[in-house]
Amino acid sequence: MCKILFLKWTNKQKAINYLDAFLKASSCDANLEKIAKEFGIPWVWNCHNHWWWFLFVTKDSINEYVSGKYFLDDKVSVKLLKEQIKNTSWEFLLMSEARVTDIGYVSALNSHPFRFISRNGYEWWLFYNGLLDYKELASLEKVDFWNYETKNWTTIMWISIAKALESGKSFKEAMMEPKKTLKSAYNAMFFVHDNTWKYKAYLHSFISKELFEKDYVKNHNSMIYRDDEDLFFAWNNSIKNELDLEFQSVENWQTFEFDIDFIEEYYFDGYK
Repeated sequence: MCKILFLKWTNKQKAINYLDAFLKASSCDANLEKIAKEFGIPWVWNCHNHWWWFLFVTKDSINEYVSGKYFLDDKVSVKLLKEQIKNTSWEFLLMSEARVTDIGYVSALNSHPFRFISRNGYEWWLFYNGLLDYKELASLEKVDFWNYETKNWTTIMWISIAKALESGKSFKEAMMEPKKTLKSAYNAMFFVHDNTWKYKAYLHSFISKELFEKDYVKNHNSMIYRDDEDLFFAWNNSIKNELDLEFQSVENWQTFEFDIDFIEEYYFDGYK
């Protein structure tokens, strides 16, 4: 039931405006209360007040921030992120998420973006919202679910994706593996460094057919986007209440794939 934000390219002021809209919309969404009742989740109201985090990528830095704080109580970090956006001199990628949790604990150690590495050289950062059956996924991947009871269950997603990568599947194929035990939605963002010096970003949106037919679920979880020449923006549908702009809908099952070709990198083989 989290909210996710995806921004890529160069327009810094638009990015800050979208970030403000993202935080405002995450602090008040009546659809969230209806969804909580739908799933019988107590103590969830209209605000994503458990924690927030972001990944900000420029040509020469990858800034990863995780916090157990509600974003309205973390004004210093919000301000610092805006300063980073203002001061970047070239293209950038920003992924962010605001969360309310139905179960588990609130901690910076249990917050996206989780960073994982597979044994065949893939490295990736993961954000997602939706509900999966982690116990069933653990059973399918033949791991002990209770090993993760006091850690983060997203690690089981990592095992599922990593095993697919190690079997020879592409990342675009492997990132779909956790959907084997989907309960509601799978909106996911990935920033990936593969094993051939290439960087990519992925954005995927999916809501189960039964839930997609319910307007309040669709309005909360479905994804929309706006593709301008200087900025690509995607977010949950409810941001339309904060921005007087025209958006396109991300189709159910649709995956966006972006080459992140602005990162400066060279191979150093030692001093001669």
